[in-house]
Amino acid sequence: MIAIVFKVLVAAAAGLLGAWVLRYRELEKLAESRFVAVALGVQLIPAIGLFVALYVVGHQEPTSDVPAYYMPAARAVLAGQVPFRDFTLSYAPLFPYVGAALLSVWNSGKAFAVFALVMNAATLLAWHATARQLFDRRTAREASVLFAASGHVLVQAMLGTNQTWIAAALAATVLLLVSGRSTSAGLVQGLAVVAVKFLVLLFWPVLWMSAARKLSWLYGALVLSIAVYATFAVGGADLLYPLRHEGELTSSANLPYLIEPLLGLDSHLAYRLFDGAALLALGATTVWLYIKARRAPESTTRWLLVPGLALTQLVFMLVSKKSFTVYALFCMYPLIVVLLQGLTDYRRRVAFFVVFNILLAMESSLWFHLGGNNKALSAWLYERHDTGVLFFLAVDLALIVGYAYLAWLAIRLLHANEPASLGRAPTSPLDELQATRQGVDARGDGIAIDHM
Repeated sequence: MIAIVFKVLVAAAAGLLGAWVLRYRELEKLAESRFVAVALGVQLIPAIGLFVALYVVGHQEPTSDVPAYYMPAARAVLAGQVPFRDFTLSYAPLFPYVGAALLSVWNSGKAFAVFALVMNAATLLAWHATARQLFDRRTAREASVLFAASGHVLVQAMLGTNQTWIAAALAATVLLLVSGRSTSAGLVQGLAVVAVKFLVLLFWPVLWMSAARKLSWLYGALVLSIAVYATFAVGGADLLYPLRHEGELTSSANLPYLIEPLLGLDSHLAYRLFDGAALLALGATTVWLYIKARRAPESTTRWLLVPGLALTQLVFMLVSKKSFTVYALFCMYPLIVVLLQGLTDYRRRVAFFVVFNILLAMESSLWFHLGGNNKALSAWLYERHDTGVLFFLAVDLALIVGYAYLAWLAIRLLHANEPASLGRAPTSPLDELQATRQGVDARGDGIAIDHM
């Protein structure tokens, strides 16, 4: 319980720090190099302070997946074993080799936490560079400050999770795409899918749609992927093990988890139905985005990129039966952009941001603490339905409402920002805000606004 309270306090303090920095009136006037230093300070100073307090002074070790999965796999590789042939693995073939390299530098799980901090900093820098090209200065800087102050991102970095690797790869890919470097963007995704895990593929359709040279992006993404997986397959590796193993797992904080008790079906059958529904929902989302992208001129398809990634992430979080809150790290920056562009009131933005990060940071820990993990909700409720379980269900429901709200904002943004729609008169507060910002840019200081 102490760990849960600690995560809540860290998430709340980090979020309030971000809110305080946003109140600084000179934020927009800072020179770019000075602003980047401020943003990195907001992210790294608390992170380094926590790292020293927990792992240097407190002599603690990272918990969760690092000691349970990351380190054993890395040490197996250091002992000369081959992934998928000599030991099972839920990650990509090269993942334990990256872990082995980290342990070779520092033989401690803390090496993964340090690496996660580096990945978070890289993610911030890449996304900020992208935001400067896609949005006005105010949106770019506010999004970067809030990302730097995300309590959930901070907590997961302390745990050394590899979700930060995917987030960094996605940020680098998007930056390369908006810079017109399609092949390089594809290569980054190819590296991610062979070095982290299959979940990287979730965002490939949106990234492909947004590439200026789609065949070049696809070539870059596939050449390394095929080469690595083919090499391991020839060596006798069981490369489908991650899909089989992960496909049987479930998590809380999604619609299937909450709906399962209401169906009155065998949980195994219910989960198979949920798998089918998730594929349909993600497929429908992808088709809808593709239709929108096809209607837009080739040179302006990047208007879809950020809200499209956010929507894909949110649909996955809502409909997948295995969508741990840590997965929100993948597109945390796009989620923040959607929040900023879709919700104009400062206090409501801050309140949502802080509460959302607290819920993300505490939900999984609360689930494990109360003993709900590895159980269908119906079975858990049969065992107990005390105040603790009811509080947990309230947390889950609040998170799902938060996901749904952000998804609604993303859909509104995609509709409002679609190039074919920009010529009509504003019909909503969001449209009016965008029209105002575009007008200010036309008269103002020459900062380019390309609202996607």
